[in-house]
Parts: sequence; structure tokens; C-alpha cells
Amino acid sequence: MQIAICDDENEIRNMIARYVKIFSPDCFVTLYRSGEELLDDRQAFDLIFLDIHLGGRNGMDIARQLRKNGSQSIIIFITALEEYIFQAFDVGAFHYLVKPIDKVKFFEVLKCAIAKWHETSTLEQLMPEEKSITVKIGTTTNKIYRNEIIYIESDNRKVILHKADSTLEFYAKLSDLAQSLGDDFARIHRSFLVNMKYILKYNATSVILENGENIMMAKQKYGEFVKHYLKYSKRKIM
Repeated sequence: MQIAICDDENEIRNMIARYVKIFSPDCFVTLYRSGEELLDDRQAFDLIFLDIHLGGRNGMDIARQLRKNGSQSIIIFITALEEYIFQAFDVGAFHYLVKPIDKVKFFEVLKCAIAKWHETSTLEQLMPEEKSITVKIGTTTNKIYRNEIIYIESDNRKVILHKADSTLEFYAKLSDLAQSLGDDFARIHRSFLVNMKYILKYNATSVILENGENIMMAKQKYGEFVKHYLKYSKRKIM
């Protein structure tokens, strides 16, 4: 398990590292003095202890940037003030610890975080590898399951990947993604690639998706799309 500890207080960093090693000696621990150091690193972490009151950008901003970059790390905030607790959950934080850190409470929270990590890892292993793609967002490599993708749109050199609960932006070619995602996706426009699983209805000018979005259909793509969709429908019936 890869663990990052980001706190501008040397004493706190070392104390957390010591506690982690006592509880789980096999973990790999990396220490950071600032949020910028953490963001600049190319490592993907399973668990991050993140101080809210850092010298530069505060921990909330760092967490938001991590999520924007596609990080799925379990985040545990370290804070001296409980007023930030509700904001912590806005960025998908797992838990928080209030300074001065209580040793017993620390081990309780760490135990739950490691159990959550094992649960997530087990679920990922059970899902077939061929049903996911990997994309690089910033310095983080992310696994994205194909059935979670509703559609992808191209915006100049970037693409925007739409899921039911979020969107991800990264640099890629739509044609490369179409090839990676396979026959369950249809290129209905030079700027749009849709997951046919989520198509509610369509006509010669647009595709309506189950989330209510209306995606433009290119006139020259319509005939090819209909054949593609009929093949997809037969394959799902069989």
C-alpha cells in the first residue's frame, strides 16, 4: 500500500509516519512538506494524510486539484479546526483527524481506511480487465470502466469524458479512444463518441441518452450508426 503524508509540521509528519509503520510495517510511506510537492510528484497513492492548514495552498485546494487530476486516493484530512469538517466531505474525504492527534483514534481511522482499500482492490480484481481503459490525467494514471462512460466529447486537443456522477478532462484523440473502447461505442459525430448502452432513442439529427442529454448526429454518420446500433442490439439479445 502506497501512503503519502503531507503536513508542513515536521513533528506531525514524522509522528504519523511512525504510527503508520507500527500499524502496517509493509506500507510504503512518502513525506511531503507542502501541497505543491505532493501535486508535483508522479506517484499514485492509495491513501493520503493531508493537512488542511498548509503554508502555501491549503489542503482543501490540494484535494480538489487531486480529484480534478483523477486521483481516487483515500484522503484523511488533518486539521486543528473542526469548522472545515463538512468541506472535507465535498472532496470525497474518507475521514478527518483533529490536532492534537489522539493515538487510539488514529489507529481506528487507519484500520477503517486500510479495510476500505482492501475492499476496493478486491472489487477491481473481480471486474474483467478488458472492460476498462487507462487514461493519464495530469501526472496520475487512472483506470476507467467502460460501462461507466456515457459519452465522450472532443474539445480541440482535449476530450471530456462524461460519467453518471462526474466528468474527466484529459488530452487524447477521440479516434484512439474509439479504438480502445470497442464495438459498444459509436462515433456519431467527429466530436462525439457515445456508449450505446445509454442510448434511449435516436433520429437522423440527434441521439437522446438516458441522462436526458441530446447529442448531435452528423448527417454523414447516420447510416453507418444505424448498422452499428442494430449489430449492437442483436449482440445484446443473443
